[in-house]
Amino acid sequence: MARMTKEWVDALFEYGVDRANRRVFLFDDIDNQPIGMVIKALYYMDSESHQPIELFVGSYGGCEYDMFSLYDAIRTLKSQIHTTAMGKCMSAAPLLVSCGQPNSRYATPNTFFMVHEGWDDIGVKRYDELKKDMRHFEQINKRWCALMAKHTHKPATFWKKLCSEVGDHYFDAYQAQEWGVIDHVWEEKQD
Repeated sequence: MARMTKEWVDALFEYGVDRANRRVFLFDDIDNQPIGMVIKALYYMDSESHQPIELFVGSYGGCEYDMFSLYDAIRTLKSQIHTTAMGKCMSAAPLLVSCGQPNSRYATPNTFFMVHEGWDDIGVKRYDELKKDMRHFEQINKRWCALMAKHTHKPATFWKKLCSEVGDHYFDAYQAQEWGVIDHVWEEKQD
């Protein structure tokens, strides 16, 4: 096994990777830098052992492409990925929690979820370029809805309708459990 450098260990802690306990914490936006580190850490832990890895997510969301990258990593690892949503699980984040190992997807009781239709700042473009971009964005939205349907109790049409409403659609951990985004809500420990 390769020796881990101090820089590698520092980077792991900076990005919320607890290698010893096989835990990864994603509490940043879902974009290039944190997702790259999370994917590297998941594959590294998977190469060490095929014991379950815990992925904790508390994110406002981010880039769809980076969401799909992490989704694909989670779904191709040999290790089971147990997911937990904490605090906020919004935009791109609910898919990442829902695609974890069935019966091992959790949320803390005060977690709030949010979904909305995908969007991008497409800037100033010609009309024909805008039409191409819109077709691509529609394809991304369809893919997201299909993947949510695959991992929840609700069909793609449900997710499409929910996301096509004007603005953001918020729901709590208990609604997420009812819809199959998660399997369990952690209860507070009794004193």
